[in-house]
Amino acid sequence: MKIKCYRYLWGLVGLVLITASCRSAVTTPLPSEITLTTTTKPTPTTSSVTTTSSQGSVDLTQLSFGLSWHAGETDVDGITMYGTEIMRILPYKGKLYASNSMWMESDPSIPKACQLLVLDSPDGKWRLLHQFTTKALRLVCLQTVTFTTDAQGKKIQPVTMLLTAPDTVGVGDVQVFSLDDKTNELVPMSLGMSTSSYASTRAIGFHRDSKTGIDLVFAGNDVLGMFSGSYDPNVSGRIKWQGSPELAIPVGERVMGFTDCNGVCYCATSNHIYKRFDGPSHSWEQVYYDPKETNAVGIRGLTSVPNPSGNDEVLLFRSSNMVRHIDPADNNKETAELDLNAYLTKILDVSVSFNLCAYNDFLSYTVPDTGEKVYLFGCEITYPAYVVTNNPSLRVFKTPSSGIYAAEGRFFIRHANKDGINFELAEIIDPSLPTLVSVRTIAISPFAADRGQVIYFGGFDCNYQSSHNTAWIYRGEPMK
Repeated sequence: MKIKCYRYLWGLVGLVLITASCRSAVTTPLPSEITLTTTTKPTPTTSSVTTTSSQGSVDLTQLSFGLSWHAGETDVDGITMYGTEIMRILPYKGKLYASNSMWMESDPSIPKACQLLVLDSPDGKWRLLHQFTTKALRLVCLQTVTFTTDAQGKKIQPVTMLLTAPDTVGVGDVQVFSLDDKTNELVPMSLGMSTSSYASTRAIGFHRDSKTGIDLVFAGNDVLGMFSGSYDPNVSGRIKWQGSPELAIPVGERVMGFTDCNGVCYCATSNHIYKRFDGPSHSWEQVYYDPKETNAVGIRGLTSVPNPSGNDEVLLFRSSNMVRHIDPADNNKETAELDLNAYLTKILDVSVSFNLCAYNDFLSYTVPDTGEKVYLFGCEITYPAYVVTNNPSLRVFKTPSSGIYAAEGRFFIRHANKDGINFELAEIIDPSLPTLVSVRTIAISPFAADRGQVIYFGGFDCNYQSSHNTAWIYRGEPMK
């Protein structure tokens, strides 16, 4: 089944209708903020033909989509896979893994316990790998790490591991799990005991300490703090976690992400970005603060990317409705790359009041044929009530308390070079599954036959609305 994608071209000279294509873009001169131009939106066109654009011969806004999985399906063993949301999709050792959430599930007969799913081949069916207990509501965190040293800094043969961590409901042990590749079982490792009614380990990071030479893994829990660990094949789960946290998380904040930038480890919480100072007496220092962000949204997508106007790397993230980057080499100078609400309002020709973009990271993707490296990130948006009233044809997902959300699953493509930064907007439209709401996670196919070109998208966001089997995964292939 091929599913349509709408596309517009939008630049500093206004909107232009591209025949047999659907692309939306804005170019940002560096280093100043973007300037938006008012224009008229054309009637969208759809096509199954790939149109060559200035960005390369393969157009990521013209993917051919097929539904890969939907909540409520049964696997080859007859086990039902549920989910209100797909939280992460991640390749690992030739397979594709997906974590789900049971938050806001409305069917009382379904256990409110998250699951880990796996896909063995592009033509296969997703199957259940692990069923968590009802103390684990959402499997937000899914990450791969590769150790090349042990806990003393001694070099070892590379050991790649899949790690995951569910949210913990109620008082109890906060755990991180590692996958045993031989048994295909998840092995629990304890970070400590939580006395809170809910504890979230939302992000896992990895870094080699530049002073000690030890490979370190980090797990950030909003209640217990941020813990580090090192490789130890003699302990259960093969990671020896430190007994006390490296960083206490500010009250009311979550750990949102980790990244290495120019060899330095950074961590984002809901309102802060911290920098690690390596060594036996390590420490963390705040380098960025956004007082306007909330715990529910927070600083999203922390990713190290090449500096578009110089050397080295910069820190890319989404904060307070803007895509931004800060440059560590220039005293953490901030550049606003894109005003998301303003951009979406202009492109869609209706007022957009809120967006949540880059839930986890900005995914690096190499465009076939050209070799250009772009960054993909998903989003969800809300409309003011008057917009929906005045535009009854809009497809929406209404919630009782948190707003009116667009039903489409949309994602961005970010291009950057010495001439500026360019964004494109695309969306998945499936008449058989009209309410997608949010692209939470994007992953490149690990299957050899796909040659690194096929992209998987997963999502839905309940937004505090009771939901049932709303999680989904699509497979997107570049059109020939």
